[in-house]
Amino acid sequence: MDLIHPSTKADVVDAIRDANATGQRLLVVGGRRHLDKGNPSEVDAELWTTQLDRLVAYEPAEMIAVVETGMRIGELERILAEGGQEWPSDAPNDATVGGVIASGASSPRRLRFGALRDTVLEAEIVTGDGRLVRSGARTVKNVTGYDLHKLVAGSLGTLGVIVQVALKVRPLPRARRTLRFEGDLALAKELVDAVHDSTSVLATPGAVELRLEGWPEEMEEQTTIARRVAPATLTDDAPFPSDRPWEAMPIVVEASVPPSMLDAAVVGEAWGALPGVGLAWVGLGTSNGELGELRDRVRTAGGIAPVVRGTGGLGDASVAAPKVQRRLKEAFDPNGILAPGRGWVSAEA
Repeated sequence: MDLIHPSTKADVVDAIRDANATGQRLLVVGGRRHLDKGNPSEVDAELWTTQLDRLVAYEPAEMIAVVETGMRIGELERILAEGGQEWPSDAPNDATVGGVIASGASSPRRLRFGALRDTVLEAEIVTGDGRLVRSGARTVKNVTGYDLHKLVAGSLGTLGVIVQVALKVRPLPRARRTLRFEGDLALAKELVDAVHDSTSVLATPGAVELRLEGWPEEMEEQTTIARRVAPATLTDDAPFPSDRPWEAMPIVVEASVPPSMLDAAVVGEAWGALPGVGLAWVGLGTSNGELGELRDRVRTAGGIAPVVRGTGGLGDASVAAPKVQRRLKEAFDPNGILAPGRGWVSAEA
């Protein structure tokens, strides 16, 4: 398989246009941390973004960082930490910024900080037919036009190659604390309701972790409230989560359901669930029956259950507005050169 390593945006444009001229099918690759998410796709070459790794602009006072999307998460964290700030992706250090955005990856701290796509203020994208387009603005105010920079978040590299983004970053918290409880998903839901402005509540089999971040005085108040709900052990400045049991399994599903239906997404003994968000990571064995049964439960609950590590693809759950998604694919990648069939819908379906 051919490997293409562009080092500039112009190189990406040239590579995409050449692929259109020759009919070469491409898979966009960053840190290879999120490639399992998506349906199998037959391609002729991989287009790597890792040489597009420059810091374009960063002024801590504005809390906006502009980077090329091949930058590794570890390098971005280092740069932002020097300014006392962070981009709360919680992704592996060797993942790329573009890969995290294109895969629609979720953070365990999503309860507090929301979806990462909402931190993308502006993006430059090379579409599947070789156009370099820009969407959004670096100022944090409403702008007119289509939110193409939000559209490509979670698109799995099937609409275009994200080459540069402006990210809204946040101050590093003054203090961090994790409270660990013995309990289940019911206790986790109770903590979400009781402890306002918590960073995360993560339930795993037999345990619940409550993450607090912010000013020390605020955290003390939250700690007092949490301990009224149930007894807990306390650790300051420890990594979070302390345990990810699902990562020991060969297949990991990221199930998304309405928050009130989260119980439907929790099966087995290797999972982590975020009440208040409606998200669960579930570790499974290699039996097709396990994955199928989980997807049936999640589908009935009104959700989706794509595999994010291992085999299994996106599943056959219905997606919102398939005709609109198909038209978008046709508009951005009319010749179908970008990972055909990898996304939720294809231009041919």
